[in-house]
Amino acid sequence: MTPAERPSAPKPGPPPRRTRWFQPRRSGFAWEQEGLEHVRQLMPDAEPYRAWATFQFTGPSGRVNECDLLIAVPGGLYLLELKGHPGRLVNHGDTWQFHGDRVRTIKSPLHLTDLKAKELRGQLERAARAAAGCRGSGTPCWACRPSARAGASPRRRFLSALSSTGRSAM
Repeated sequence: MTPAERPSAPKPGPPPRRTRWFQPRRSGFAWEQEGLEHVRQLMPDAEPYRAWATFQFTGPSGRVNECDLLIAVPGGLYLLELKGHPGRLVNHGDTWQFHGDRVRTIKSPLHLTDLKAKELRGQLERAARAAAGCRGSGTPCWACRPSARAGASPRRRFLSALSSTGRSAM
């Protein structure tokens, strides 16, 4: 093969674009899909922003948890429950009232969303320990050690955000 016949070396290019929005299926509710699209348009196309929409997971109790949106932002992870009721919202603790063309009362989603957030945190912590190869050997792996300083590595900051109290956002 002559030098002219040899294939040229690949030229470096920009890194492949990373997916920041994961949505395995569209929402079955038009108002919910509209809300997800709104958040997607507002989300910066930069690190560390990521979002997972319309997914399910099975908690330790065996209950299947449906989640509208989980977002990763510099301040941590947030589980959002989207609601599409028109009108002015009045919070009465365990119930919410929507005042519009008529008054609608629903059970507050806060407690269930908080439970989902805590169960999801547990699932993610277990997955992080498994990925780190932690087998409970007595020597804590990186996934088991608490973040001891503000300048911790990204993986420690991530796990530290998970280990804070279950965060949920409405």
